[in-house]
Amino acid sequence: MRKLIMISALAAAAVAEEGFVPAQPIHIEPLAGIDVAPGAVFADTVILKLTVDEEGRVEDAEVWSSSGDEAIDAAGLASARKCLFKPATQDGEPVVSYYQIYYRLSAYRTREYAGAEEKAGTAEKAPTPEEDDGGRD
Repeated sequence: MRKLIMISALAAAAVAEEGFVPAQPIHIEPLAGIDVAPGAVFADTVILKLTVDEEGRVEDAEVWSSSGDEAIDAAGLASARKCLFKPATQDGEPVVSYYQIYYRLSAYRTREYAGAEEKAGTAEKAPTPEEDDGGRD
């Protein structure tokens, strides 16, 4: 089983006032604390809204769009609270700002994993390269 954890982040200030510089990430904490069942195939994303204080610390984090899985949402919130930013500034002075962060957890089967399941007698036969059309019909 191979796990792929992707983290994407974007500044929430789409339309900024003149003299405003959005917060810049210094450290984005990876998503941790999620148990992935063997053989699981899924992709879930949680979108969080962070309030970043004048010192660049996460003052508050809230779920903006749920992944649909409480464990992923909770892990996202816990990880987001450990992030660190260069604070936003307005005319050169640090200010409180908002930041949007995405945590995406993906789990999928690889050919090697599917082969191991087959040997254990728990999975269907993985397609050979000749049989696998890559999803094209």
